Amino acid sequence: MGIPSRFRPVENRSSAGVNISTFGTSGKAGVKISEEKLNSTKNVKSEDYSTILLSTFNINKVIEDTQKILNTIKINKLYIFIDDFSELPEEAMKIFVDTILAPLNNWSNELIKFKIAAYPGRIYLGKIDSTKIDEVYLDIYKLYGEKDVSTMEEKATDFTRRLIESRFNHYAKKNFSTFCDEDIDSIYRHLFYASMANPRILGHLLAYLRDSNIAYQKPIGIRAVQDAASKYYEEKIEPFFGIQKFSHESFSERASVFSLKELLESIVFKARELRDYKDSRVTRGLSGRTPSSHFYVITPLESTLRTLELNFFVTLYYEMKDRDGNKVAIFALNYGLCQKHTITFGRPSGQREFRLYFIERIFDQTATVRKFLEMNQEIRCNHCNELYDIDKLNSLMLYSMLCPSCKKGTCEVINLSRKYERIIQSVNPSLLLPTTELGILETLYTENREMLTSEIAVELDCSYQLIGKRARNLAERGLVTREKNDSNRRILSLTRSALDEYFIDNDERKLIL
Repeated sequence: MGIPSRFRPVENRSSAGVNISTFGTSGKAGVKISEEKLNSTKNVKSEDYSTILLSTFNINKVIEDTQKILNTIKINKLYIFIDDFSELPEEAMKIFVDTILAPLNNWSNELIKFKIAAYPGRIYLGKIDSTKIDEVYLDIYKLYGEKDVSTMEEKATDFTRRLIESRFNHYAKKNFSTFCDEDIDSIYRHLFYASMANPRILGHLLAYLRDSNIAYQKPIGIRAVQDAASKYYEEKIEPFFGIQKFSHESFSERASVFSLKELLESIVFKARELRDYKDSRVTRGLSGRTPSSHFYVITPLESTLRTLELNFFVTLYYEMKDRDGNKVAIFALNYGLCQKHTITFGRPSGQREFRLYFIERIFDQTATVRKFLEMNQEIRCNHCNELYDIDKLNSLMLYSMLCPSCKKGTCEVINLSRKYERIIQSVNPSLLLPTTELGILETLYTENREMLTSEIAVELDCSYQLIGKRARNLAERGLVTREKNDSNRRILSLTRSALDEYFIDNDERKLIL
């Protein structure tokens, strides 16, 4: 996990160039294949690219030369770390795995070891034997949920505590409790809720707490944590849909994103309705608002929420069986979202029956997700245009999505956004921008100040050189100003035109409930 994936820059989605070099004390072994050579045929499939590369690129020679170089310095293992692997476009990922990753992994006789960071369900292995891979999950359920929900929460809260304490002891030479005025255990619990044990999010929350409390010598309490979480949600998470309508993608791709805004709004609307629900045996005795921050769906529908999870609107919290014996996935709404919309987070405590609170039938959102799929997804053959109901998907998948009508075409799942279709169509095509450029604009708007390219690069998790290059493009379009400060360093700021076109009166930056 890290920053919202929408702003992680992906260099040139259409390129397939490869440039590999191995450096050492005794020389250099390398090969470069230009993308022009690979793009000489327009309609070449990824499998054909892989074949061309493998026939041109002598990977065995690269492995042999690498081993000779490493032997001279007495190194017998080469560890290669690959971050943000899931950010690669699908076609580029397949080419990279089939031509580089899999051969190096399979043919190097244990010389090369890969450490790859990826999102669950968003990785292509190709010819890599999955049984020989060690998978380490970093989400809280997989890490800590082997026993029950309470144990998971305790362990995740303890991780949050240890992370904060180690940083404060190292950098501030003080305990975190020095800056707090309430039960420190409760504050750690709420910091876990607010960050879901994500270190980057936790860092943002602590920065907000520094500015709102510590700077004014005010102690940190639970209310301060809630306010920080709400601010983080409003500044970093909620604007996702508003800026994505300007993404330089096809109409169908933008519609796919906006359809999830409809789904999220439906889920949040129901959570708000349940705040006053007192008609079940478990909720009848509760004082105050009924906690309604969590919901569940049957596990086959879990993947529908994956994009919302990747962008931190929801988090997979736990998996268990509901009261009918069905395996379900329990999700938590973003803690800051809950603070903004006055949804009580978590579950009651003190009674044994509260252990199963999250699978109370009132929190079942399976019907909501199914209705969303029926209204916003369709299956269409790319050859004869035959339409199929969404409930035929599993049957079609058994035959590799082959169209039953024409027996020639492939059926594709198309995401629609009926509620926001007109809004997406109304966007002026000249305003569409690549992901990195949108990330620069969003960062400048959120921070509301002039920023160094290096500061923006840290926020977007990329190099300052890339930010500088893309900022020039934005300056040519009159969207940012590029000036130098007293230290002769480049600083960027938004123009009035950028504010008017992308941010002012952009109602899609907030949920409509």
